Amino acid sequence: MKRLLVTWCVLLVGSGGTAWAQPELLYTFDSGAEGFQNVVWRPSAPGGWTGGATIQQNHTAGGWQNFLTKEFSWGPGGGAANQQLTMQALANYGALARISFDVMIDGGSFPPDISGWFQLTIVGNSDGAAGWTQRANQFTPAGWHNANDSQLITMHIDQPFSWLGWEPGDTWFQLWTGANSPENMPVNFYFDNVRLYVVPEPSLLAYLALGWAVALLRRRG
Repeated sequence: MKRLLVTWCVLLVGSGGTAWAQPELLYTFDSGAEGFQNVVWRPSAPGGWTGGATIQQNHTAGGWQNFLTKEFSWGPGGGAANQQLTMQALANYGALARISFDVMIDGGSFPPDISGWFQLTIVGNSDGAAGWTQRANQFTPAGWHNANDSQLITMHIDQPFSWLGWEPGDTWFQLWTGANSPENMPVNFYFDNVRLYVVPEPSLLAYLALGWAVALLRRRG
């Protein structure tokens, strides 16, 4: 009985280690912009956001604007020793690789007495076949600002790498963000908790669950 329990524990540790060893990048901006560009670090903004510090991107004029927001470097960051190599490893997981982040827009940052539409643009760029991949109008149908409305609008976006055109075999990666709005409506967006990660395969999750169940039964016995 003890031998069986020990065997399952070893398997669990090995499988668990593999799962947690999967590549990941996480940027929480708790102490700075963490290598993100064309943004301003905000330790306590926007008002009403309970997630802590953020980065703000200010689009001072209307119309289309896209800014290079993150050039994944060959140096450390996001909890990895080499962000570029980690991105390559993530992309090679194919459909299991994902990007998630929180995005906010502060209604109080719009000019007084102005109402109108606004859009958030997310762009992935790489050296793969997809290249520049743009996802616009992420706040639809909420992408409308009423005059003098101070409401804080928040969204959580969680999408596969392919949503941004990042594919297995790509060797460099960029993340761009931007805005579109009427000429009289500058837009401020805030970002937090940018995470690039791998979803464990269902077979691995089932294996781990079975292992824990057997270990628990052996322990009770």
